[in-house]
Amino acid sequence: MRRWSGLAILLLFCTLLTGCLYPQERRQEWDKLDQHLARVQAAVDTYLKQQKMLPYKYSQDDVKYSTHYQVDFMQIQGYLGEIPPSAFEKGGYFIYVMTNVDTKPLVRLFDLRTHDAVDKVQLAVNGFKAKEGKYPRGEAVSPGFYKVDLEQLNLDSVQVPSPYSPDTQLDLIMDEHGRVYVDYRSEVMKKWQQAKEKPSAEEDLRVWLAQDSYFVPGYSPMMKMNKNMPELIVPSEGTEKKSP
Repeated sequence: MRRWSGLAILLLFCTLLTGCLYPQERRQEWDKLDQHLARVQAAVDTYLKQQKMLPYKYSQDDVKYSTHYQVDFMQIQGYLGEIPPSAFEKGGYFIYVMTNVDTKPLVRLFDLRTHDAVDKVQLAVNGFKAKEGKYPRGEAVSPGFYKVDLEQLNLDSVQVPSPYSPDTQLDLIMDEHGRVYVDYRSEVMKKWQQAKEKPSAEEDLRVWLAQDSYFVPGYSPMMKMNKNMPELIVPSEGTEKKSP
């Protein structure tokens, strides 16, 4: 009996120890994101060179990832080896996607924490519309876009950690049809003010924002520069969104 009690205590200790070590393991994954991205990028480049096509799974919704193209690890298994532990497929926090596919494909990351924040508010917005017959719109922030009135939803302040600037929180906004987005315009302006080469008026700023970063601006509507300011573009109803 004493032996079983001792074994139970040992198992409990090991469980607690594992729980303490787990966050450190996650931090180590974050520290190695550059290595993970480099490995996947090299595998995608080699696959493209040999197969003359890109290894992707097509996503109809380009707003969620800011791209239609999710990396298909099954196709590049022979070129990559083991899937990085930071990938969703391995229980990680990120979905690996490709942007800029028409010219120079770049492997980037979609942060699943962004999905969690947007999904929480989207569910609340949908429930409010079903009950009240209207959307919880706040003040207009751009033609066709509004702040989400979190007070009507009985929610505390909900913001998304910016993948581009430490200690920066991004606001959630919504369009006229109640779809929730993340507002990245402040990050566009930071980069625009520092950039030597400015984006053209027709350039998709989501692609431009991801060029020099590990991350895509997930859940962003298309943005373009208008008179040196980023402008949110309302998606055309009944037409497929243009892929970055």
